[in-house]
Amino acid sequence: LDIKSERQIQVLTTMAQGKVMLTLFMGDFDEFTQDNNDVMLKSIAEDLRNCLPLETMLSSEHLALQKIQQQPDPTVHVDAFLYDEDFIDTLCEEGKMSRNYCMVCGSHQTAPLAFISHSFSLMELKFIYHHVLPDLSGKVLVDVGSRLGTVLYGGYFYSSAMQLYGVELNGDFCQLQEMIIKKYQFTDRIKVPFKMYFLVTHYVT
Repeated sequence: LDIKSERQIQVLTTMAQGKVMLTLFMGDFDEFTQDNNDVMLKSIAEDLRNCLPLETMLSSEHLALQKIQQQPDPTVHVDAFLYDEDFIDTLCEEGKMSRNYCMVCGSHQTAPLAFISHSFSLMELKFIYHHVLPDLSGKVLVDVGSRLGTVLYGGYFYSSAMQLYGVELNGDFCQLQEMIIKKYQFTDRIKVPFKMYFLVTHYVT
């Protein structure tokens, strides 16, 4: 086994038994079916969901919160990496989320809410790395505004990029990225260097 395969096996052994069984008994793979990489990314999404509020917005995201408030229509932030359409449907059925808002309080007149995301979904990541970007072998990918690190994790599994760097101004998101990088042993290729965060922050301010 190569280093990447060994690392995946090590991480999979720490996952819930149901997830491991799902990984081991998947038969025919193609780019539209779930493979081990997808399972790993979904496990990362679950870890991040447990660390963030439902709207996946932090009080320290002043600029992002301001932009959402400036939207002409009622808008909610739903992170596409953490919550796919099926997950959102489940939350709506449980009454934890709604796709609509009441145009006249107390009436049955409703309109669809606008959904906005600051992340790519798993399928979008797959498509970008498999069909949009060129071969990244031996190259360095830099994600400016890496937020939760979604593009970095996708690049780790779906590309051959030599190194993946995340640049993020928000210290809270930097800590979340570092948590995932260490837990899933991505340190060989993914970096969110503190020095880069420090320099960018002080340059901007």
